[in-house]
Amino acid sequence: MLAKISKPLVANIQAASRDIIVVATILSGLELRVRPSGSTTWVFRYRIDGGHQQRLRLGRFPGLSVAQASELALLAAADVSKGIDVRERQKEARAAAARERVSTVGKFIEEQYQPWAKTHLHTWEFQIRHIKTDFATWLEKPMTSIDEPLIEKWRAERKDAGIQPVTINRKLQRLHAVLAKAVDRKIILRHPFAGLKPLKCDRTGRIRFLNEEQENQLRRSLIAREQEHRAERDRYIEHCRVRGMRLLATRKEEYTDHLRPIVLLAFNTGLRRGEIFHLKWKDVNLKTKWLTVVGTTSKNRQTRQVPLNIEAIHVLEGWRRQVGKVTLAAYVFPGAGEKRLTAITTAWRGVRDERRQLELPDVLPHGNWLPGCLSQNVTALILIPILFIPGHKARPAASAAEAPSFLLRSPLPMSIRHKLRPRLHSP
Repeated sequence: MLAKISKPLVANIQAASRDIIVVATILSGLELRVRPSGSTTWVFRYRIDGGHQQRLRLGRFPGLSVAQASELALLAAADVSKGIDVRERQKEARAAAARERVSTVGKFIEEQYQPWAKTHLHTWEFQIRHIKTDFATWLEKPMTSIDEPLIEKWRAERKDAGIQPVTINRKLQRLHAVLAKAVDRKIILRHPFAGLKPLKCDRTGRIRFLNEEQENQLRRSLIAREQEHRAERDRYIEHCRVRGMRLLATRKEEYTDHLRPIVLLAFNTGLRRGEIFHLKWKDVNLKTKWLTVVGTTSKNRQTRQVPLNIEAIHVLEGWRRQVGKVTLAAYVFPGAGEKRLTAITTAWRGVRDERRQLELPDVLPHGNWLPGCLSQNVTALILIPILFIPGHKARPAASAAEAPSFLLRSPLPMSIRHKLRPRLHSP
């Protein structure tokens, strides 16, 4: 409605079931918009050179009085007459204020990147921690000071310190993600990495599959570790018997802890560490011999079904008998307080440190060990279901001789295994 906007009019106007718009009759373009919620907002309408109508939000009443709103509208009208787009100017001012609030790398990470990463990244804590560690001296730098010469200097220093190019590239990839988000949010206008090429490095890397000899060494080492656990218990029992102390029970269980079943399950299914740590009994079906990796816990966020071979079933059945009565919601390999297990690093390194002659790839238990998943001699038709099982991307195996142990133990259809056998053992 058209009206002379005055203080009594604005103070007495009542909200309705729909928006009420009061258009000023004296000052062209000034409007008062009253929402059904009771919110009252000052708006200035304008056009530049006959273009589309634009609306500039001036502020809310009563925070912005009638006189103040009229003054702002007059100033905006004067700028519009000069061809200035006042709404775009307001956007630029807000963007500049936002840039000022997160003007340093550390502030941007804390206030904007970390909340986003917490929602979208599985390993957000790990990523943020490493960014702050690797670029600790940059956290107080202005975002605009991060440029190509600074990055090149950082790379050169790390390379001179003996850090491998692949590691340098990986560290910079984390920073690249932070700066890309800053560009998306208009904090910086141009990505500092634009035109910067990563350091050249070996993209293929080492073949980290276990051959038959390494597999046997690993199994013997794990069994020897558990035998040592039992011997330690026996020695302690004898120590207590001599001194008249309370005696503990001897260790007769199949597994002395969770390390051997975790390693054997990883070896036979190709599950990643995190997938095994998140595994719950409701995801394991021993009757149908299938295991489900839930999308929320997998690396690529995709649910997949993994068949269980004879050894994997034996391991899970033995472990379930050992832990006793469990609920479906319980973790298969629980940590302290029945919470999710977070690491087996110490136990696994102990296996290798105690037997230094054990020539194993320098990795933790992982699906890359699966010797038969990716044999070059397997036809494309057969390769598709095999690659689907561990959910990994294809990479070449060292040789066809490394292939049989996983595939020929797996519960794949007999027709596929029958076709695999002559190919896998061919010279």
